[in-house]
Amino acid sequence: MAGAKDIKVGDRVELLEMEDSFTNLQKGDKGTITEIEEDQELIWVKWDNGEKLALLIGIDKYRVVNK
Repeated sequence: MAGAKDIKVGDRVELLEMEDSFTNLQKGDKGTITEIEEDQELIWVKWDNGEKLALLIGIDKYRVVNK
């Protein structure tokens, strides 16, 4: 899992684990980082399935798939 310092807007990420029961995202889904709010511990992602949902830094698990 990458840390917030290791990523930037435009990076592609793959979801490994998320504890949000109100999303249709599943392990393996990919998306593009659109904004990083380190003060709020949020990484906003435009997911390939059309959702725009933030990853929670330190809680949700993801990996950068390409830079």
